[in-house]
Amino acid sequence: MKEKETLENQNNENDSNVKKTEIDNGKGKPFRSQRDNKEKPASACNVTSMIIALCAAGYPVDTFAPKGEQPEDALMRFIYSDATTLKRWEQIDPKKETPPNQWHAVLAYGAGRFLKTFGFDPAAVTFRTATSVEEIAEAIKAGGAAVVSGQFSQNGKPLHHIVAAVGFGEDKDGFYFILDDPWGNHKTDYKDHNGKGVKMYLPDFNRIMKPLNAAKKWAHIIKRFDK
Repeated sequence: MKEKETLENQNNENDSNVKKTEIDNGKGKPFRSQRDNKEKPASACNVTSMIIALCAAGYPVDTFAPKGEQPEDALMRFIYSDATTLKRWEQIDPKKETPPNQWHAVLAYGAGRFLKTFGFDPAAVTFRTATSVEEIAEAIKAGGAAVVSGQFSQNGKPLHHIVAAVGFGEDKDGFYFILDDPWGNHKTDYKDHNGKGVKMYLPDFNRIMKPLNAAKKWAHIIKRFDK
């Protein structure tokens, strides 16, 4: 018994000696679910994650929509109605086989133009096809956020999905990102619809986020809003 207690005490001491660091730019910010969106809720993970990331980066997103409406719905409507954004969509997808909000380049371009209508820098949102984990973490450390896409699963089936990376940290189990997932918590097979502050450790991040199992990812980098 004494030997067991000694080992347990030693393990507790080792755990307490592990340096734990965490940055969460989404802390204190409201969780936003795509499930209650008025505009295309089943396919609104993109615009909802973008609004989540902009909020985490300090933008006053609640001013982006009329009173009583959600900014993610306003962004969706903008992407579908802004002539310049639609022209960019037509250049990328002449046959219009994929909706504009589901193209990363169009989402970033439309979000930038959306910001511009409120007097913000449209270059605050940039989409990159080869973004390292370090670059995503640096953006978060600087007060910003990122929007990333991955191949999740639900009910045993692949779920192509977009989430916001709003923080990161490190504990005894390793480095992790903090995700705000507008569809819910993937760790519960999305039975829990609250996807606020979900940890994803680096091996899972590399495996799930697109391109799958690649060192560099597709990512929208959102710069911090300097008031």
